Amino acid sequence: MLRFDQIQIETIFTSEASKNFLAQLKRYTGISTWNVLCRLAFCHSLKDKTLPRNLDEQLNGVEMNYDTFAGKHKALYLGLLIQNLINNKVEINKTNLNKYLKAHIGRGIFILFNKKFRNLKSFLE
Repeated sequence: MLRFDQIQIETIFTSEASKNFLAQLKRYTGISTWNVLCRLAFCHSLKDKTLPRNLDEQLNGVEMNYDTFAGKHKALYLGLLIQNLINNKVEINKTNLNKYLKAHIGRGIFILFNKKFRNLKSFLE
């Protein structure tokens, strides 16, 4: 069994399309950092109880390490991811944690972008 303190999340990469969506979201919302937008995207993806599709795409967009993504709430984001995988009967291992974290962020970016936010107020509503 994988212990919580043994879990290591690798560097997170997004696709070029996700990077472009994030750049537009930054302009519309005024949220200036990738990591905050990616956290919001991850949480929006988790609202959909299903697993995101694992797309085979080039991950040549935004790059950040897990500590930058999660900040001081590393355990919280990891716990949310693990609970989602347990609920979907996915084995908890390093490969699946990394794969589905990236997939959730990618799906969440797409969700946020398609809500067509045009300013921070509409983003927060």
